Amino acid sequence: MNNNIEDVVKNSEEKKTKSLDGGWGWFACLGSSLITLSLRSFDPSFGLIFNDLLIDLKVDSTQTSSVLSVLDACANFSGIFVGPLLNKFSYRSVAIFGSLLSCTGLMLTAFANSISHILITYSILTGIGTGLAVASAFVALNTYFDKKRGQAVSFSSAGTTLAMMIVPQAAHFLLGLYGFRGTMLLFGAWSLHAVVGGCLLRPLKIDKIKSEKFEIKSDGKINGEINHGEADSLLLSENNIKQSFTIEKDEMKNESITKKNCCELFKTITQLFEVDLLKNHSYLNVIFGLSLFNVAESNFKLMTPFFLRNSIGLTEGEVAFCLSLTAFTDILARIVLPIIYDKLGFKKRRLFWINALFVAVGRSILAESTKGVWLFVILIINGFIRGAAIQNLLLSVSETCSLKDLPNAFGLYMVSKGFFSLGLSPLVGYVRDYSESYRICLHSMNILILILFINWGVEFIFTAIKKRNKLNDRSASYTIE
Repeated sequence: MNNNIEDVVKNSEEKKTKSLDGGWGWFACLGSSLITLSLRSFDPSFGLIFNDLLIDLKVDSTQTSSVLSVLDACANFSGIFVGPLLNKFSYRSVAIFGSLLSCTGLMLTAFANSISHILITYSILTGIGTGLAVASAFVALNTYFDKKRGQAVSFSSAGTTLAMMIVPQAAHFLLGLYGFRGTMLLFGAWSLHAVVGGCLLRPLKIDKIKSEKFEIKSDGKINGEINHGEADSLLLSENNIKQSFTIEKDEMKNESITKKNCCELFKTITQLFEVDLLKNHSYLNVIFGLSLFNVAESNFKLMTPFFLRNSIGLTEGEVAFCLSLTAFTDILARIVLPIIYDKLGFKKRRLFWINALFVAVGRSILAESTKGVWLFVILIINGFIRGAAIQNLLLSVSETCSLKDLPNAFGLYMVSKGFFSLGLSPLVGYVRDYSESYRICLHSMNILILILFINWGVEFIFTAIKKRNKLNDRSASYTIE
């Protein structure tokens, strides 16, 4: 009879990890896309939207970088709570809460009259809300998809890039009509679409074992019902049990930790945040490299409008067109490449590694470009390469851990991004202020990407050597036998 119970539990665990690869999963993909395009599509247009306000407030590049670094840090530090929250609540609930918090921050930013106001409303409130919502959407996609996970994530992010193509034009138009404050209020209202996206993240229905009540009688029999799909009831029996008691369902879930047992408390915290992930060297190398790339990416999006306007000499309308042009080719890469990659079965992390190098080279060429047709060609190529890289960024994290550990793995990755953003983003702004050159600033960001490329390359080489040595040892042992 105990074997029957083990089979029931085993089948339940298998259903928990089973992905649909279709069905409602595509609506979840749409919901994830709504969340990201509603909350993250403003990032590349930050310099365009806030330019006049920052000039009026006499804010330098270091302070400007601090606004986005705090935004990224708050979005990423919210990852500390992603795992615990998703263990307690559904990803739909967490996504809706995060979306509402982010929308509130955007609307309150419309009334900003100081850099501290922007930091509190735009950086902190919007950052925390965006971090919770985007992380929940990513976990939802990984729950619904397995073999088509690459396509789902890419299609979801393609919606964000589509919005990035529209937002610069919309910002240019709205700023001319309503100014900064009216534009921010309208964008805050637009971001409420993320709540609709959160509603589409319906939790994956799994038939779980629900133990309602067990009664242990003095005659040595345990009678109880376990509802599990088609199984209506199971009869359990044990010998020589002389006590009788009732275990309620809620009492099994809520187990208190006493103050006397510090070891148990530490063990619980360890399980909560999956500290065991820190023993995974590949995972650590991944979050280190991706955190460096995130710093380079966020600061590139921040500095690009200023670079195009101040160094190249483009007008506000031309800057908006350039941002939209880059976003268009980004979308193209996210739609076309995932289908090819999934059919060929390439590893997502290897793809990101190669494309990251192309991103660095492309941006260095852009930094040395001048006004003309060549500039638009470089922007088109850079947009396509960026799309090829970004679509595999988060999938590089999921490749190094199991689906069960993904919420905590993603949360720890976000925390890592937060620390790197706080530490390195102001440094990038300082490089711009010290050198008084946006070109040098763009080159400095590419150094971070090159560190990622070299570090991962060394790991891949050592891993290949290790595998080859194992194969040689096995073949040698077979020869001896």
